[in-house]
Amino acid sequence: MRNSPRSITLFLIATLTLLTTLGGCSKIGEAIDCDQMCEEIQTCVDGSLDVQRCSDRCEDKADDNKLRRQLDECTDCLDQNYSCGEITDKCPACDGVIEELI
Repeated sequence: MRNSPRSITLFLIATLTLLTTLGGCSKIGEAIDCDQMCEEIQTCVDGSLDVQRCSDRCEDKADDNKLRRQLDECTDCLDQNYSCGEITDKCPACDGVIEELI
């Protein structure tokens, strides 16, 4: 069976669309991580923290590769549902991120 130029074109367009769409997922992931991190800070560290403002600050600072890596490590650790008292010992990656966001 011979591939028609139309089939090849449709395949390339679909592939490009898929790649473009998937590329945007990392930003969504960062926003979710920032929200999670800031909610955790509010719950465990500073009850008066403005979560939206913290999340915005986090997203701005997440452009820094080191902070993004720490944020990912921290939120992965927070997914383990440790209590507030356990986070310091169990999630050392969170220390630097919390300092940057408060």
